[in-house]
Amino acid sequence: MTRSHLGHAPLVARIRDEIRRDGPITFARFMELALHDPAHGYYAAGPVRLGTEGDFLTASDLGPAFGRAVAQQVVELDRCLNSPPRLDLIEFGAGRGLLARDLLEALRTSTQEIHARVGYTAVDASAGMRREIARVAPDVVLGPPPAAATGCILALELFDALPVHRIRRSGGLLEEIGVGWDGERFVEATIAPSPELRRFAERYGAAAAEGFEAEVALGFGREVDRWDRAIESGFALVLDYGDTAERLYAVERKRGTLMAYRAHRTTTAYLERVGEQDLTAHVNFTALTDAAEKRGWRLLGRTTQDRFLIANGILDEFEKMDDGAYRDPQRIRARQSIKQLIHPTGMGRMFQVWIYGKGLDGTPELAGLADPFAR
Repeated sequence: MTRSHLGHAPLVARIRDEIRRDGPITFARFMELALHDPAHGYYAAGPVRLGTEGDFLTASDLGPAFGRAVAQQVVELDRCLNSPPRLDLIEFGAGRGLLARDLLEALRTSTQEIHARVGYTAVDASAGMRREIARVAPDVVLGPPPAAATGCILALELFDALPVHRIRRSGGLLEEIGVGWDGERFVEATIAPSPELRRFAERYGAAAAEGFEAEVALGFGREVDRWDRAIESGFALVLDYGDTAERLYAVERKRGTLMAYRAHRTTTAYLERVGEQDLTAHVNFTALTDAAEKRGWRLLGRTTQDRFLIANGILDEFEKMDDGAYRDPQRIRARQSIKQLIHPTGMGRMFQVWIYGKGLDGTPELAGLADPFAR
C-alpha cells in the first residue's frame, strides 16, 4: 500500500500514535476519528463530500421534491400538536442545509401560517457544513438546539454514521475486531469485547453463529438524550438505511453491513484512505427504539421511504400535468429524480422511516405512515 492510500497524513499519524501508546483500539474509536475528528476527519472537509461531485448522494441532493414531502408531514405533525405558538424543527446532522432550505420554502409557499411559527435549528458538528448551511439556508439557526421545545426532531441519514464496534464469533466465543498498526499500515487486531458489548450482542443476537460478523453501535442512548433535552412534546422523524435486529443480524448479512464510500463507489477497505472516505453501517432500529422508549419516547410507526414520500404527495404535481408539461426537460429531470427516491430496488426500499412521539395525548394515526398502495 502506498502512503497516499493510507489517508490524510496528520490523521493517520494521530491514530497511529494512539495505537503505539495504548495498544489496539476499537473500530468504533477508529471510525470516530476517521469521520469526526474536528481538524482532519472526513466530515471536516465540509460540503465537498456530498452531492454528485462528492462521494455519495442524500435524498435532498435529488431536488426539492423530497423537502416538499417532508414539509407535508410536518404540517400534519403541527396539527397533531394543536398548532403551538412556536413549532421547533431541529435537524441533527443537517449536512449542507438542503433539506432545511427546501422544507422551509415549501411551507412558505403552501402554508404561510405554519411557516410564520416555525423555528428551524440545524445542528452539525462540522464547521465546513455549518458555513454551507448559513449560505444555503440563511433563515436557519445554527445549533445548539433549544431546550424543552414543542416540535419535531429530524434525523435523516444520521445514525448510519454513528461509530460502530465490529464483532465476530470464533471458536464459539465472541471477539472484537479492533484496529492495530503493523509498522506500515492499519490492520485488524483481535481484542477482548467489553461487558457492554457482550450484553448488546446477547440481547440482539449479533454475531450469534460461528463465523458471523456484525456491527454494534453503542451510542444510541447519547443521541436520544439530545432529542430528550430538545423536545418536551413532539415527534422524532428518523430516515435511514437499516432494519430490525432480527433481520439485521440474519444469515443474509453474516459478514455485516459495514461499507466505505468514495466517489460513489463502495469498498470493504475500511482501514485505508483514513479521513478521505465515508464509513457507514446499517442502523439497528430495534436498539434505537429500545433507547428511545427507555427515555419516554414511543414508536408511532414505521414505513419505507417510497411509501412515506408517496403518502406525503411527492407524485401529486405530476398527476396534474398535461402532455406539454410532461415533455418539458426540467420536468423530465424532476421525474427522474423522484424515481430515484421511490424506486423499490433502490432508495425507495433501502431507506426506512421510523417516527417516535413524546408527551402526546393519545397515539396519532399519521398519514405519512399509511401504505398508499393499500388504498
